[in-house]
Formats: sequence, C-alpha cells, structure tokens
Amino acid sequence: MRKLNLKMTRFLVILILVSGVVATASAAPQGVKLGYVTATITATSQAREAKVVEDWCKEKDWDLTIRDAGGSWAEFINAIETFVESKVDAIVVSNADLLSIKPAITIANNANIPIIAIDSGWAPGVLVNITADNFVMGAKISSYIMDRLGGKGNIVAIKFRQHFGCRRRGLILDTVLSEYPEVKLLDEHEIPPIGFVEDTQATVENWLTRYGDDIDAIFCVFDDLASVAALTVEAAGYTKDDIFVVGVDGTDQAYDLIRRGSPFVATVAQPFEEYAEKAMEIVEQIVVQQLEPAKVTGGMPVIYLDAPLIDKTNVPAPGETPFD
Repeated sequence: MRKLNLKMTRFLVILILVSGVVATASAAPQGVKLGYVTATITATSQAREAKVVEDWCKEKDWDLTIRDAGGSWAEFINAIETFVESKVDAIVVSNADLLSIKPAITIANNANIPIIAIDSGWAPGVLVNITADNFVMGAKISSYIMDRLGGKGNIVAIKFRQHFGCRRRGLILDTVLSEYPEVKLLDEHEIPPIGFVEDTQATVENWLTRYGDDIDAIFCVFDDLASVAALTVEAAGYTKDDIFVVGVDGTDQAYDLIRRGSPFVATVAQPFEEYAEKAMEIVEQIVVQQLEPAKVTGGMPVIYLDAPLIDKTNVPAPGETPFD
C-alpha cells in the first residue's frame, strides 16, 4: 500500500510540474507593445507602410504608438527614447538615417529592445533592415533614361541625400552618366525633408524657364517628386515626347499618370506593404513566439525584396499592384 501511495504521490508531483509548465507556456506574451516611428509620414510610401502596421496591430490587439519625426532626426531620436521609457517590446523604424539616430539605437540596445528597420539601411544595433536593393533600383531607372534617350540628350535630377536609399539611387545615376558622355546633366537639386512637393514644383518651373526645350528628361529619386515634376511639365505645355519624367516607388498616382500618357513614363515599384508585413512578422516571431532573432532573420542584416521596373507596357490596372 505504501508503494502504491508513493507511486501516486510521484504521479501527482509530476502532474503538478507538467501543469505548471503548460500554464507558463500559455502565459507567453500575446499582446505586444510596439513603437513605430517614420521619418516623414506625408510621403506616400511611408503612409502606406504605417497603414499596414496599424491594421496589423488592430487585428492582433497590440498596443501601438506611431510617431512621425517630421523630417527631423532629433525628433526621431526623441521618439525612440520615449518608446524605451515606456518599455515597449520592440521598435520598428521606417526610412531612417541610422547613423544620425545611433545614440537612440544604443539606448534601445541597452534596454534589450529589438529594432527592426524598414527601408533604412543597416547599422550595428539594428536587428535587420527590410528593403529593396536601392543600387539595383537606381540602375534600373537610370538605364531606362539612357535607353529612352538613345544615349544622347540632356537631363536634370532631383535628389535627396538624407535618405540612404535615395542617396544610393542618386549615386548610381552619377555612375551611369559617366558611361554616357553624350548625356549631359544640366542641373541637379537637393530637396528638403519637409515641403518637398512645393520645392519640387518651384524647382521644375525654374528649370523650364532657364533651360526650356533643352531638357529631355527629369530624374526624380522618388515618385512623389516625379508626379509633381510631370504635372508641372504638363502644365507648361510639354508632352512626354518633349520631356519625360521618371521616379522610384510605384505609387497609385504614378501608375495613373503612366496609364494616361503623361510625361511621367516609368518608375520602379517597391513593395511597401510587404516591407511592413515582413517587419511585423519578425516582431511576432521574436516577441510572441520568442524565437531566436538570428533564426528569424537567417543571420543576415538585410532582407531584400524584388522591385520591378514599370512603364506603359506593364503598368497595373486601377486598384491592382505589380505584386498581386
């Protein structure tokens, strides 16, 4: 009888221990406290990414705080510091200049809070960056210009060096131009982080007054600029056969302008929604499923997604994207 009781006691102890393990496992965090900060949410691409993050958190019942840095790296740093103080589980940064916000990255690292980047380059302290290869995108759109010009003509360029991706696209344009001695860069302009729509319109109007018919093409580092440039060119009475405009991003407005035959003739489409979805999947895997970060990212600092060239031959129908 004592042996039976001893066995029963051992069984109950094991049962209690197992129950405790099950209870502990079921208590793994399901709700997530997430901080999300983007450089300039007025940019179409960043608004699209933020919408995906917002919808994801609403569906999962996560606690989300979104901050718009308004083009200021000081505000970006302040947002991350605030997230750390509020003890978020993870931080997602979008379109950041990581070197400019390095002090905040260090603060988050010291608090053991993972940072996932979207279209921001990579720097020590950031778990992973999710983007398309900006060198490749720059090469695609720059080569398109040269091909359409037949290797001869005049262009102007609107650049933005504060964003790592835009900076790389501009650098590739310069490299491609060095291979085409009969394509001349008449002028280039650096936009500000805030007020870039008005700035682009004023710049293009000035170029049309100064250079007029000598301009054959306008290179813009992203589509919001290219859309403004194309509409400004069109308002001045030029067609795509006179002056054509190219960009990078793949916005709905870009597709509309390409479809209707405006001076906006080509872009490189970025999968912004997929960037954001991938970032949220990584947050869930690390915070909720508690997987090892290196296993989640494959040990790579950057995850590249494809970005196709879009022109009149393959522009998606209204309401569709190249990634459907």
